[in-house]
Amino acid sequence: MKNSLPYYPASKRYHDLDALRAFAMLLGIGLHGFMSFVPLPLPVWPAQDVNQHNGYLFALNAIHGFRLQLFFLVSGFFTAMMFRQRGLRGLIKHRAKRILLPLLIFTIILSPTIIGIGIYAINANRGSNATLWAAAKLGDVEAINRHLAKGADASQLDAAGLTPLSWASLLGQAEAAAALIDGGANVLATDYDGTTALHCAAFMGESAVASLLVENGANINAVSNNGDTPLSVTEMDDGTTWFIAGLLQIPVQEEKMVAGRSEIARMLKARGALPSETGAEEPMAWLYPLVPGFKPIVDQLPGWAQATAIVLVINWLLAIIPIFQHLWFLYYLVLLVAGFAAVTWVARKLNWKPVPAWIIASPLRLLWLVPLTFVPQFFMVTDFGPDTAASPIPWPPMLAYYAVFFGFGALCHGQKAFEKNIGRRWPVYLLLAIPTLLLARHWYELRGSLFVTGESNELSHLLYNNLLCSLFTVLYAWLIIFGLIGLFRRFFSGGNRRIRYISDSSYWLYVMHLPPIMLLQIWVSDWPLASAVKLLGICTVSTVALLVIYEYAVRYTWIGTMLNGKKTRHNANSLG
Repeated sequence: MKNSLPYYPASKRYHDLDALRAFAMLLGIGLHGFMSFVPLPLPVWPAQDVNQHNGYLFALNAIHGFRLQLFFLVSGFFTAMMFRQRGLRGLIKHRAKRILLPLLIFTIILSPTIIGIGIYAINANRGSNATLWAAAKLGDVEAINRHLAKGADASQLDAAGLTPLSWASLLGQAEAAAALIDGGANVLATDYDGTTALHCAAFMGESAVASLLVENGANINAVSNNGDTPLSVTEMDDGTTWFIAGLLQIPVQEEKMVAGRSEIARMLKARGALPSETGAEEPMAWLYPLVPGFKPIVDQLPGWAQATAIVLVINWLLAIIPIFQHLWFLYYLVLLVAGFAAVTWVARKLNWKPVPAWIIASPLRLLWLVPLTFVPQFFMVTDFGPDTAASPIPWPPMLAYYAVFFGFGALCHGQKAFEKNIGRRWPVYLLLAIPTLLLARHWYELRGSLFVTGESNELSHLLYNNLLCSLFTVLYAWLIIFGLIGLFRRFFSGGNRRIRYISDSSYWLYVMHLPPIMLLQIWVSDWPLASAVKLLGICTVSTVALLVIYEYAVRYTWIGTMLNGKKTRHNANSLG
């Protein structure tokens, strides 16, 4: 199938871009290796290490800020190259084999495996009292007193944003709650969403703990960020209750909870407790318990904007269901390849002219690339950088965001200026990326996210902070991508057998790394070792084990053929 686009020799091999794509994949292993050492706002990761540090969060943000953007850019380049070599039909057939088929097969295998590891982690973590919060969850009074004697803060928030007293209240650990109060825990202290320990006890129907808290001065009319009082949470609907309990990994005994809530409600009403400030008629009232801090923002929106927000939030909630787990990027790549096929078909029918080289080669390209990526980034506020959505229902801002990187990579193929100019001043790009990242992080901390409260809930402040955060975030992504393209072109343009082997294996390593990483993190989470030692060990053991499996059970089998094309031991050591 012929086309009118510029021709590039089919024999040319881009060793630097092969290595760059592998680099992006392998960074994912390190990124997920950080997860247990990062103080997360919600317990969404199965392991939380006893030794955590915000430095790992910074490293995670730095990697997440460019890794998959780089991957999609290189993928767009190779997609355009394959189109020119094989035509549209050949491209679709090849990508179905190498992307769609692995996505389906490994999703079926890995999704239940990862869910099982999460269940295993819940059971494994229940036996640990290595931290004050863990001891409060277990009701281990002896361990609580030991931690307090060593100077632990009885009212400090953990990675999930809850105090030890809140955890004891949620899980009905009355003796633990009493020990914490005796040890100086503040019964008026609030969690990350403005709730108190009394809110927690009322929510789970733990009447004994609720009585203890009230007797020790808890505020029966405390109002959370969502406008909820302890009395109002006793009337929380079943869907929201199960959702929040699931996020916090709390078992629910429905009959006990319902009876306990009724008893607590009677006690609170007898003492003059007030109902919730949140009106039942509010269109997004159902969402507020799920996304703390959202209500003050929604209250500042006009009616039409609230209706728009409902549609977006429902789409977002459906898009984040973790069906594909960490393989979601393959699904989005399938969508982008389909979009590429549609655009090239239309371009050929309408005889569109190729894009001028100067649009790609000139340093002024940032003047159109940054605004294009800024717009979808502005609507992604789940965390730092782009959102992560692992459902078959795509999240439009995320798809549009990665489409810019993919599309730019596709435009670069066939342009000689790409090899001559882009990344030529790579040290400058990499140096500029450092202060840009620091500024992006600064405005991110001021803005906050859906699960981390920012500097202000004032809508004007939020929009201003989000604007600057988004601007510096996308600028950082482009600067470091151009810098890495130049760096890899400088040092990895020549063929190297070892680099080629790592490039080939990287697909397998990334697809399969999550189960061993998670298991190792669970097993070593309470070991009294430095976090850096554990992190290095987790990543090394996982990678080496998977490399051995790749060499002896994958590379020369149908799995290796599906991932990288057919290999035989006769030509495995060649560069072809």
